[in-house]
Amino acid sequence: MQENFEVKGMAPCPSPISDECIIAQRVYGKCRQQDCLRPFDSTVLTPPPGAIEISSSRLGEAGSINGSVIVGGPITPGEIIAFNSSVATVRIVPGSFRVSDIRVTVNPSAFGQEGFYDVTIVYTFTYVINLLDATGTAIPVTLTVTGEPPTAITNICAFTTYTKTLCLFGGEASEQTITTANTLYSPQTVNVNYGNLPYALVQAIANPLQQPVIGVYENAPGTIEYHADVVIGLFTIIKLYRIVNMTVSSSGDCDIPECEPVTGDPCEFFNSLPFPFEDFDPPTTL
Repeated sequence: MQENFEVKGMAPCPSPISDECIIAQRVYGKCRQQDCLRPFDSTVLTPPPGAIEISSSRLGEAGSINGSVIVGGPITPGEIIAFNSSVATVRIVPGSFRVSDIRVTVNPSAFGQEGFYDVTIVYTFTYVINLLDATGTAIPVTLTVTGEPPTAITNICAFTTYTKTLCLFGGEASEQTITTANTLYSPQTVNVNYGNLPYALVQAIANPLQQPVIGVYENAPGTIEYHADVVIGLFTIIKLYRIVNMTVSSSGDCDIPECEPVTGDPCEFFNSLPFPFEDFDPPTTL
């Protein structure tokens, strides 16, 4: 007779503990940072407390822009968007702000500290802005892309960058170049790690802290121009890790339960909810 039943109230025998070798991403150094990024003219203004200087909004379009409100135009991609006093306010188009790119480089510590590495991170924030007149109407500018006819636009793609440098422990290792082939994906990948550097993982959450303010700048003596200055709040986590072989204690494969079906009956779902006593009885202190 096959013994494939369980006695009610008795737990199944646990699997014996054994040592298993796994490939893991071991974190050696990590840090978090909360940065307030703010454009300002440091040659004229005293830096606000706790603020880190970044540039004003730069043009993120594929071509140049020009128009009656543009100063020093045409403005080419990557240049600061400068305009005259006809612009009363600047607005970020809702839902357009994002961290669009993060570039990371890792190098051995410039001070020769064993196991420490200098990490340089370049964050790129992209968004769409409108230049508004005194009535709140978006002012059009002319976009010129090579090979295409000029187009009048009011939504202007813009971006800001921020470069952060720091030093983290990345583990002491030989400086031999490591070549790794991985057949997990097709076609297989080959990675050459010159100097056996640790890998970096960077995570970021960023948001504009207010609508852009119009910054006043003196580009040349006696010449005033205005920029779209976006104040950005950045939360970021940086980790240095290496791929290692690690022995862990294991009691066997994971138990995978059956999937719960999604009911199509709203009453069945409602009847499964616990009664919300706490909503009827506000908390009291004795």
